[in-house]
Amino acid sequence: MKKWYTLALFNLVVVTLLGLVLRYKINFDLPFIEQKNVLHAHSHFAFNGWLSFVLQLFLVEYFAENYKADKKFWDRFLLVSTVINYGMIITFSWKGYAPVSIVLSTLALWLSYVFAYKMFKSLSKANSSTSNNFIKAALFFLVLSSLGPYALAVLAITKSAHQSWYHNSLYFFLHFQYNGWFTFAIMGLLFKRLERIAAFNNFQAKKFFTILAITCVPSFLLSALFVEKPQVINIINVITVLAQAISLIYLWKLLRNNYKDIFYKLPGPAKWLYALSIMAFALKVILQLFSAHPQAAQVAFGFRPIIIGYLHLVFLVFASLFLLGLMIENQIINCTDTLAKNSVALFTIGVIFNEILLAIQGFASILFIYLPMTNLLLFINTFTMFFGAALLFRSALKTNRMEQAAIA
Repeated sequence: MKKWYTLALFNLVVVTLLGLVLRYKINFDLPFIEQKNVLHAHSHFAFNGWLSFVLQLFLVEYFAENYKADKKFWDRFLLVSTVINYGMIITFSWKGYAPVSIVLSTLALWLSYVFAYKMFKSLSKANSSTSNNFIKAALFFLVLSSLGPYALAVLAITKSAHQSWYHNSLYFFLHFQYNGWFTFAIMGLLFKRLERIAAFNNFQAKKFFTILAITCVPSFLLSALFVEKPQVINIINVITVLAQAISLIYLWKLLRNNYKDIFYKLPGPAKWLYALSIMAFALKVILQLFSAHPQAAQVAFGFRPIIIGYLHLVFLVFASLFLLGLMIENQIINCTDTLAKNSVALFTIGVIFNEILLAIQGFASILFIYLPMTNLLLFINTFTMFFGAALLFRSALKTNRMEQAAIA
């Protein structure tokens, strides 16, 4: 699987490069680039070429019982996925939402069904562990999220431009990707590790999973738009966010009671990445707790910088840093190498500063304060993430060559 992990790191380089182009376009003139088209290319590739791609690799390796027997299938699946992902970069950057890019994005959607079906069949039927349950839920939410793009397609065909319908369709997809597929898949990988510990508390783990699973669907209502919001929706929102806050207590107990076993023998960079990821997850839940207040929700979803900051918090800090930590733990990124260690540090610093700058920009927009330097600083900081990702990819290539030379 190492070649696919190396490709995933190259995909991360491409994601940051596209982000760099977008940030450049915000600050400087670039007439031959259409901002909206590159944004579509960036978002589609970030979802399919980086985060979902890496999650699929780890889920197959960690949870597919018959992975070795199905190696040819998974290699073909990943190859087809890669061709479609790079096709979307070209077509979306060139024409935006046009017939070819729509066909490719639809194929990517259908490919996720293939993955969900094959992965579900590959899961051990006899294994009722919490980690297995997390993966089953992740696959369910992956499929459920696809209803959002279909709804958007129907709105486009029928030329229904009602703002709340468009908003709710888009946020339906984003919600069940971020809070469903991404979150549950990462928790499945985390709990797979925790379950190896002798003192693992299965009762607390099941409570944590149950609360997250039950609240995932109603928590969509936190971001949904209503012409007139019924009072019952506000009540559901309050119950949902309180339950999710309680779930943090179970996660905290699991991590606190097994702290030494969790971090024992882990490379230093992996410890930091896991810690930052878990803190980002806790912050995500806390922010949702505040968003249950109608006025707070209106502020949060009424200012684009706030939404962008929240999405980056989950995508980069929680999900991406966790997966990089897992790559270090599995020696896909070899942090005994100085280049790898420095590249992880550089990328992580870039991610943290990106989140800080987005938070500043978001709060400034709430106060109707214009800070022209933040866009320029975000552009400069994107270089940090780009070079960090590029050096990570170079380090992975170096590790692969050394391993192949040792085998030879």
